[in-house]
Amino acid sequence: MRDEKQHLLEFSDFTEENYRNLLRLAKRKYVFAGYKAPPAGPHVFWRHDLDASMNRSVSLAQIEREEGVIATYFLFPRCLYYNLLNPLTHALVRQIIDLGHEIALHFDPTHFGKGLTRERLIEAIAAERDLLRREFGVEPTAVSFHLYGVLEEPMPDDDELAGLVNAYSKRLRDTYGYVSDSNGIWLHRRLQDVLSAACEDRLQVLTHPEWWTAEVMPPRARLQRAIDGHADLMGRWYDETVARSGRPNFR
Repeated sequence: MRDEKQHLLEFSDFTEENYRNLLRLAKRKYVFAGYKAPPAGPHVFWRHDLDASMNRSVSLAQIEREEGVIATYFLFPRCLYYNLLNPLTHALVRQIIDLGHEIALHFDPTHFGKGLTRERLIEAIAAERDLLRREFGVEPTAVSFHLYGVLEEPMPDDDELAGLVNAYSKRLRDTYGYVSDSNGIWLHRRLQDVLSAACEDRLQVLTHPEWWTAEVMPPRARLQRAIDGHADLMGRWYDETVARSGRPNFR
């Protein structure tokens, strides 16, 4: 566990500029691979769980395209911060796909409560997989879990679930190095250190786009930025819609 002083020093890691630097560092050793067909040589599964901000996701997807790499974007149907089915968000997901990236499912088992049976789990994953397939016209490749640790049941460690690669399978945990930016910090290992050492031939990197901003900010402020940005967007949408219809907009 890293201490508070280390985390404060590393806030500058979480900028768009440094994100590009990390991609370039990773490219020195690793091929950026999709979950369904990884190469035999050194490679990385570069993964995003889209917990809060679709706009930030598009920004990172554009940087990745400019750097000539692919990532996997785990879409979250039960997200509190965005609605995958509204036209604005739908268009942003299409941008990510058109930039050459893969989509996958971020699945929230806590929605189903404790006592979630394996049969019900597979059924629910399949339903959300099919939702993504219908909405975006492409095949999701993998599944990751949101807050599984709050349940009493152990996380499933199968290689695949409902035909999707399980990002938390025992095989991947045992054979791939892992780095995550959960909560907007490097909880265990700093990504730059891992990529600089390049000691592991196979690596899974998890990022959450809301943590990566143009300027240096503490994590909670980064999340608030995403929340406020979405609220501003909704306000502008209302104003523009009212103006187009010629209706009054009393303030």
